[in-house]
Amino acid sequence: MKNGLQNKWLQGIFYVLVFFLLREWLLPVMELTKTNYLSIFLAFIALCFVFSFFSVPWWLSGPGKLLYMSWVIIFVYTGEVFFTKEAISFLFSDAMINIFALISGDWAVVTDTFRTVLFFALLWMTTYLIHHWITVRLTIFLFFFMTVIFIAALDTFSPYQGVESIPRVMILGLLLSGLLKVAQILEQNHISASRGNYASLIIPLIVVVAFSGSLGYLLPKAGPVWVDPVPFIQSFAEGAGTAPGRSGGIGKIGYGEDDSVLGGGFRSDSTVVFEAIVQTPQYWKIETKDTYTSKGWEQSVVSDGTTVFNPGDVFESGIAPGPVEDQDVAQYSFNLEYPFLMYPYGSVAADATVETTFAFEKNSQKINTFQGNDLVELKQYSISFSEPKFSLTDLRATTIESLAEVTPEFDRYLQLPEELPERVRELSQSITENQTNLYDKARAIERYFSQNGFIYDQSNISIPEANQDYVDQFLFDTKRGYCDNFSTSMVVLLRSLDIPARWVKGFAEGEEIENNNGDRVYEVTNNNAHSWVEAYFPGVGWMPFEPTIGFSGTGNIDYDLELDSTEEPEEAVVPEQPKKPQPTEIEDNKSISERFTETMQNFMGWISNNRGRIILWSIVAIGFLVVLFRIRQKWMPKLLVPYYRLRKDDWNSFENSYHRLLKQLALYGVARREGQTLQSYANYVDGFFDSKDMRMLTIAYEKGFYGRNIEAHEWLKLRESWENLINRTSG
Repeated sequence: MKNGLQNKWLQGIFYVLVFFLLREWLLPVMELTKTNYLSIFLAFIALCFVFSFFSVPWWLSGPGKLLYMSWVIIFVYTGEVFFTKEAISFLFSDAMINIFALISGDWAVVTDTFRTVLFFALLWMTTYLIHHWITVRLTIFLFFFMTVIFIAALDTFSPYQGVESIPRVMILGLLLSGLLKVAQILEQNHISASRGNYASLIIPLIVVVAFSGSLGYLLPKAGPVWVDPVPFIQSFAEGAGTAPGRSGGIGKIGYGEDDSVLGGGFRSDSTVVFEAIVQTPQYWKIETKDTYTSKGWEQSVVSDGTTVFNPGDVFESGIAPGPVEDQDVAQYSFNLEYPFLMYPYGSVAADATVETTFAFEKNSQKINTFQGNDLVELKQYSISFSEPKFSLTDLRATTIESLAEVTPEFDRYLQLPEELPERVRELSQSITENQTNLYDKARAIERYFSQNGFIYDQSNISIPEANQDYVDQFLFDTKRGYCDNFSTSMVVLLRSLDIPARWVKGFAEGEEIENNNGDRVYEVTNNNAHSWVEAYFPGVGWMPFEPTIGFSGTGNIDYDLELDSTEEPEEAVVPEQPKKPQPTEIEDNKSISERFTETMQNFMGWISNNRGRIILWSIVAIGFLVVLFRIRQKWMPKLLVPYYRLRKDDWNSFENSYHRLLKQLALYGVARREGQTLQSYANYVDGFFDSKDMRMLTIAYEKGFYGRNIEAHEWLKLRESWENLINRTSG
């Protein structure tokens, strides 16, 4: 071991930092292998470092480590706490099994205990290498670099989330590398690694690392530059992985075709999908699905009739449009292109390039776009539409008895899984027991979520277990979710009442970014991806509903009740709802990054408003600092004298003050020439100032630095000589 780390307190600091760095290796290993004995392995690492710290000879440290490993094997695999006869017998028999397996090459017979021993051996070798790097090489950069690569690779290509681990690794690694570099410099210059010498060098390092780490944690983080590479890699492996649905973790919000597995949270994505010029905000419909599987949605019928039409042709989209005089045109401009239309309710005609044709699928309500026989992604198109209006009189005339008129083609919109919990059906009856017509029953279910403590949230969303129903979990357990939870639950509740219903996907209206003479421009992003509900009423047809908290509805009601009607048309006053969901919890409890961003924006605004004053006073301040720097040899002694008087009279203080004197003399103009000895320089200084102070100081310094005589000095006289020279340099 080199002289730089003969000091035990310095070794202790390095071992503690490396211990926490090794912990960052173990955390993902324990998580990915589902091992619950992190503390046992950390204790082994600590034991190895303790043996190294106290320089325990190998013939004691080796058996001590083997004894600990044997105890762990017994404790983990037998449950025994002590070395009982049964435990020792287990160790012996297991060792024989693994020895014969290794001799015969039958690797399948190797037991888990042997794999545990190999893992312990890996930790043993790792701690020995680290001990060598620290005490002999005085460097840890290679291990630090490997740790960063290891954590980053696992964070990218495995389920392990290294969001918190990566900053810890960077702070620990930079701090450890810097501290070792300081120790290396001290050793190369033959300076003792005492607490005073070392502290004066590492305090700036600690401050810089702490400041940069805090700043990095508080500053807003940019999103990933590249998309998640795992799905791309999995796409090349035939049959690898599970179904492409979301089975857990955090997904990316936006439109997707696979809805077989719902649940889990989403990350916001403000990528612009398209802009639409239209007079009023609209829901942009893409498709519907009919089969609920207890985990998500599928389409039961691949094709149930397709209608082909050309640009400008009138077509039927499944819901009758409103009056012709209310017709409007939506003009689309896409940033992300799709091979289908996103159309508003009441669409009657679509217009695009001449060679384009449209194919309307009756089963899914999807309108695909073709050029020839190939699907094509359109950059621009327009759709004429007239928002449908539903007669309140006709809606309230939809009785339960009228459901008998529903034809068998609607059976798929009544489908429910056999394992659907009975309490879901009971809840639908409870919600609608006071309603007499189908429309009011549907409205009661639509309002149920906003009146019974449900919360809109996109991040903290649970995923149902294998034997758990997606809707049942949301209605009774979590009551927290986003549009998929609300819309799916309403469809299931409607079907429980034998009311045909289907699940609808598309985009919400988006954000109005411009208003030009009545033509509004709406920007629709991936954050506006949405799902809602359509219910079928005999005699009326399909009608959209919006159960998700914070979203406005899509169905226009014509309040055409008779004037002498005794009923109060409570629907005539519809409370205004926000068009865009903003979870209350997020608004009330902003993250540190969001608050820091707001503070920085306010600060930048203040700078912009006071730019002239800031520039003027900055010039004055810079000029003042330049002058102070140029005459620092005059005012610096006034600070150095009281500073060193407050310090303890010992070798460390004297050594620092002597080096400070050399710098001050150089500033004064009495600099030491290159290659000049200290004694020769001391004679030159004393001759310059006509004193004997520099020779006295230099003799004391050489006795301490070269002769290691750091105790037998008259500190008071040395300080008086030092102050005399320092004060004379200010003249």
